[in-house]
Amino acid sequence: MRRTIRSPADFQTAPVPFTSNDLKARGFTKFALQDKSRFTQVFRGVWIETAPSTMVLCPPWADRNWLKQRTKFSALRLLHPSIVADSLTAAVLYGLPLPNRVIDRSTHVISDDPYLRIRRARVRLRRRAAFDRTDFYDLPIISGTDLFFALAPQLYDNELIAVGDAAISRRRSGPITSLDLLRAHAEASGYLRERKKAERALALIRETVDSPRETWLRLWIIDNGFPEPVVHPSVDCSLVGATLHPDLGYPDIKLAIEYEGDHHRTSSIQFGVDIERRQLLEAEGWVVLRVSKRTDMARFKQLLASYLG
Repeated sequence: MRRTIRSPADFQTAPVPFTSNDLKARGFTKFALQDKSRFTQVFRGVWIETAPSTMVLCPPWADRNWLKQRTKFSALRLLHPSIVADSLTAAVLYGLPLPNRVIDRSTHVISDDPYLRIRRARVRLRRRAAFDRTDFYDLPIISGTDLFFALAPQLYDNELIAVGDAAISRRRSGPITSLDLLRAHAEASGYLRERKKAERALALIRETVDSPRETWLRLWIIDNGFPEPVVHPSVDCSLVGATLHPDLGYPDIKLAIEYEGDHHRTSSIQFGVDIERRQLLEAEGWVVLRVSKRTDMARFKQLLASYLG
């Protein structure tokens, strides 16, 4: 199966790799390539301009790290056209949340060519007879479904759940897969590395999760022995004729739990929205608890226990 994701799209200035065969078309000479102030060698036989002026297609949220990964992967594809972005490289290009401990500088790729060999520093090749791919902003990447199971051996349970939450959400350019597709893949596969871990994660992946910190907070609540909260419960607000959706909640006792990232504190607009949101929830009889990275979670556990028993 093959699908294409190119929307919403943006363009940013980034290097476009080229080989010696492209020198004439670009108006360069082999002698000019020796000028390291103008050109950088990405791989043997592939260069980029150090001060590029080309605009490349990318997702609106692309940052410097995304563009760097794109450049390295595109450079490698000039030498090995059959490769597809895989593993950690694919996760970065999709914008999935990865823990710092697993991020490395290697370019991870996969190919269905059984004879392909790549002997280059910081390149990791995986060969597989069959896999699905997605054309993601003109980059061939292993599908979100296949990627989830490829990452399972490298991630802890909660990290894999965070990746799954992000993969099926509308964050960034998602969803890149669905919970139904992930479950169907697990059931249809005769062999899966870390099958039990993947199945545990599938049991806890939830739709519409807005951020990795929301995933962390929900799993923290479960791990501390409390019932699992509802993700974005619906709260009808009669005052403004709208439906509110707090991050997490227990509708039966009208308890909402909100995770506040730094943008909630630094953005005056967001701060105002948060105040109004809380006031509207409280007007409907809900109690709102807030958590941030500065929260004393031992005290929060006691507070949550006082409401949940």
